[in-house]
Amino acid sequence: MEKFFYEVPMGANTPEKMLDKFNIRELIEFERYCRDYEYYDEERALYFDGAKVWTSWFKGDVDGFVNKSREMAKVKNHPSKHKISNVVIWLNGNKAIAECICTIQLRDMLGDELVDLHSYVRLHYKAEKNGDGIWKIRSFQGIHEKDTLASAFNDGKWAAPREEVQKYRPCFWNMMYRQHIFNPADNKPQDDSVGEDIPTTVRNLYEESSRWFFE
Repeated sequence: MEKFFYEVPMGANTPEKMLDKFNIRELIEFERYCRDYEYYDEERALYFDGAKVWTSWFKGDVDGFVNKSREMAKVKNHPSKHKISNVVIWLNGNKAIAECICTIQLRDMLGDELVDLHSYVRLHYKAEKNGDGIWKIRSFQGIHEKDTLASAFNDGKWAAPREEVQKYRPCFWNMMYRQHIFNPADNKPQDDSVGEDIPTTVRNLYEESSRWFFE
């Protein structure tokens, strides 16, 4: 790979670049806000037609992602929330790559215990200006780092059985265990997901994104 997107120099923004970065950050923050609070029509409008989405539970185009999200929202008592920060944006003309630090939070009853899942990921976006000069999303996926699953109470006794949790990849041990408990028939762990436990998956993503970014 001759050059990666993250090698683009930072700290020398023109007013035009600053405006672009502001608009991209708003785009990303609003996309996660819409996902968390079930504004699915608004979320869909932020993506190009045919945009690709890859999460721990979905891999496909944006229409499938939004439709599946709607279905999940109907049966979930405690929808996930995405707490994001540190949005970093690289620009190359009308193309951009953005990443933000994210903690996915879920609260559920497992048996008689209220438990909290915290999953730590980087969210990786490709964005591009459309013909009207508006930034929209070309693709979105997570880079999984690690997660935890424990009682919501300091004196809680619940613990996931280690032998069951360790059937899954370390980057999302607990998330996959939770998915298996709540939906065992449809539980399909994305074993090829991008995660820090397999560094080549991160490098492959960065190489693909860099080719798109500079082409």
